[in-house]
Amino acid sequence: MAKKGVLGNGTQVWILHGTVPTLTKMACISELVFGDDSAAEVDNTCLEETEVRTNDYGLSTPGEGSLKINTDPNNATHITLLDLAERKELVGIYAGWGDGVGVPTLTGSTVDLPEDRTWSWCTAILRKNSVVVGLDALNNHTIPFKRQSKVTDEFKVDP
Repeated sequence: MAKKGVLGNGTQVWILHGTVPTLTKMACISELVFGDDSAAEVDNTCLEETEVRTNDYGLSTPGEGSLKINTDPNNATHITLLDLAERKELVGIYAGWGDGVGVPTLTGSTVDLPEDRTWSWCTAILRKNSVVVGLDALNNHTIPFKRQSKVTDEFKVDP
């Protein structure tokens, strides 16, 4: 039977941040949405056209995404993330899919990604949102971000 995909379970997220680059493994991210890009449309219609405009695609505008945490004041990585969002920091977001267990390493300001799992990453500016409090629910923050790059996917290919 053919495998149908990769579960989100087992995905791990790291944030690259700081003027002295630091790579922090985030504990207990409950959702990560990278968001979609939009492409500018460049009109290339000739004056002779009488029925339909035509277009080419121009530059892409990076999308908006979010990181969701069930906020735990005793989880240092949650506090770090909220602090970075409060300061509207530019960060690198690295998601290692659940199809492997490799851990990224930091050499200077370069993140090296192991090939034993699929990776998605981008740079983004974080923004802080207020806590959401609900009945019979965990208090949580959804931290929006505006990507400053495209999302790069590096797929693990099993032999």
